Amino acid sequence: MKNRVYNQIVYGSLLHPKELKKYDISMDMIEFVKVKSFKRVFNQEPSRRRSDTINRAVLNIQKDDSFWFNALLIKNISENSLKELDTREIGYDRLNLEDGLVRYYKDDKIATSCFVYIGKDGKQSNDIFPNIEYFKLCLNGAKSHFNEFYLDYLDTTYQNSETGLKLISKI
Repeated sequence: MKNRVYNQIVYGSLLHPKELKKYDISMDMIEFVKVKSFKRVFNQEPSRRRSDTINRAVLNIQKDDSFWFNALLIKNISENSLKELDTREIGYDRLNLEDGLVRYYKDDKIATSCFVYIGKDGKQSNDIFPNIEYFKLCLNGAKSHFNEFYLDYLDTTYQNSETGLKLISKI
């Protein structure tokens, strides 16, 4: 029986080519995509990037049918790799996405067999702000691709503020 393969959606630090390279992921293994029905927010308490400061939030996604975010799709993740990924993404749960929620930038066709990591329940806070180094890593990762991708990142990424969620501003 053939080992099933999946497509991983990444939306934070793994937008950066240098971060991808740490996991032996080259740019020919990725596609640029848009993911419907979720909002990308800096509201996740970190599991790896520990900090006592108010500036400690890392990225998360929240189910919301009126939003979308852009991301990278890492092609052909084997079932054998899933346990390793689950360990790396310790503060998150793996979520299989319904077919139809992920579309390619290049031709708007549907990507299938996709999964994403979403923050574990109880790991979010409305009182924290982005970890500045992590924020810059994600921003520069988005900027390292084409201009539309970068602008879409700016238009689909939120952070906490005194009055609720707001779009990020460049730090």
